[in-house]
Amino acid sequence: MLRLISFNMDYYWACNRIGLADTGRSLEYKERTTTYHPLEMYSFWNYLAYALYSPLYIAGPIMTFNDFLWQLRRPTSIPLRSTMGYLVRFLVCILTMEFVLHFMYVVAIKDTKAWHGYSAAELSMIGFWNLIVVWLKLLIPWRFFRLWALLDGVDPPENMVRCMANNYSAQGFWRSWHRSYNLWIVRYIYIPLGGTKNVVFTTVLVFTFVALWHDLSFRLLAWGWLVSLFILPELIAQYLLPPSRFGNQWWYRHACAIGAVFNILMMMTANLVGFVIGTEGISYLLNELFSTWEGIRFLIGSCVCIFVASQVMFEYREEERRRGIVRRF
Repeated sequence: MLRLISFNMDYYWACNRIGLADTGRSLEYKERTTTYHPLEMYSFWNYLAYALYSPLYIAGPIMTFNDFLWQLRRPTSIPLRSTMGYLVRFLVCILTMEFVLHFMYVVAIKDTKAWHGYSAAELSMIGFWNLIVVWLKLLIPWRFFRLWALLDGVDPPENMVRCMANNYSAQGFWRSWHRSYNLWIVRYIYIPLGGTKNVVFTTVLVFTFVALWHDLSFRLLAWGWLVSLFILPELIAQYLLPPSRFGNQWWYRHACAIGAVFNILMMMTANLVGFVIGTEGISYLLNELFSTWEGIRFLIGSCVCIFVASQVMFEYREEERRRGIVRRF
C-alpha cells in the first residue's frame, strides 16, 4: 500500500513539476527522492517492478518510487566489503536473538500473563527485555531483506540505525526505529499537511495513521495517541529552552538529561502498551510501581541510572559529531 501511494504521489508531483529537475549528475539519497523522472518513466511496467520488487516486497525497508527508479537507471556503487560486513552483522543479530530466547523466558511470561506476584523490579525487567526482543525480531527481517537488496545492487534506507536502549529523544527514537517508514511519512503525509507549521495536528494524525496501518485494534490506537501525547513535552521543552540560546550554560546538559529520563520512561510505557503487555499489563505494572515503597524506591533508583545513561548517550553523540557523523537523533 505504501508503494502504491508513493508511485502515484511521485507521478502527480512529476506531472506538476514539483521537485528537482534532473541535472545529469550522480544523485545522493535526498536528491534521488525529490528529483522527478521524465513522465514516460512512470509506466505501468515500472509501477509493477517497483510494487513487486522481491527483496523488499514482504517487509521493506520502504523506498520511494523515485529513489527506486533512479537506482535502476543509474546504479549506485555498493562495495563488496561493506556488504560482507553487513552480512556478518546480520548473523550476529540472529545469534543474539537465539541467545536471548534460549536463556530468558520473558516472552513466555508475557504471553501467559504469569507476572502476578513479581516485584516491581522483576516486572520492569520483564517489560524491558520484551522490548529488546521486539527490537530484535523486527531488526532481523529488515536486515535480511535489505541485505538481499544490497546483493541485487539496490541500496534502500536502513531501519533501526541505533540500538533500542541508545535513545533518549522521543522524536529521535521514531526517526531511527522504522527509519524508512519515517522518511516515507515525512515526504507523503507530514510535509503535505504542513509539517512544523501545524506540528500538534500533524503529529496526532501521523501516529493515528501509523497505528491503523499496523492493525485495526484499540491497543495500537492507544499506542499512537500515547506517543503523540508523550512527544508534546519534548516539543515544548525545545521551544522554551532552545540549545541556540542556552546550550552554553553549565546546567543545560543536566536539564536535558532530566528530560531524557522522562522521555525514556514514557517511550517504554507507550511501546509496552502497543507491542508487549497492552493496557491491562501496563495498569498492573504501574500499580505495583506506585502502590508500594519497594516500587517507589525501584523507580527512583531507575531514574538515577537512566540519568547517568543519558549523559553517556549525549557524549556518544558528541563523539559522532567529532567524527563528522551528523544525525538528527
